[in-house]
Order: sequence, then C-alpha cells, then structure tokens
Amino acid sequence: MAYKGPEGLWGKPEEDAGQYEVYEVEGHSGLKCWIRQDVLEWMARTTPTPEGDYLFAVEGAGRLRYRLV
Repeated sequence: MAYKGPEGLWGKPEEDAGQYEVYEVEGHSGLKCWIRQDVLEWMARTTPTPEGDYLFAVEGAGRLRYRLV
C-alpha cells in the first residue's frame, strides 16, 4: 500500500514556491524546511504522535518525523 500522508521536499521547490512556508531547522541555522500550506492545514486538523511529532514523506528519503517549535 502506498503512503498517503503529507509530503515534503529537500530544498527549495522549483514550482509553486508561494504554496510553501519556510522554517529553519532547530540547531542547524543553515538548513531550511519547506512545508506546503496544505500540510500546515493538515497539521491543524491532526493529532501529533504521543511524542509531539508528525510523520511525513520526503521524495528519495522515505518517512521522517518532525515537529514545529
């Protein structure tokens, strides 16, 4: 079965950059995280894991855990 949750990208999106919010990665000021608006809307409707994280898929990397601080 294919993963059907939110998706992310490594680096700046080449298309539709206006549909993304940019966040710094805590502890790594040189790294940025681009999150689509629809993912942020999904986060507002979804409960995080018991640890406070969310799961999402990154093309070429698989599933990752993250949280917005």
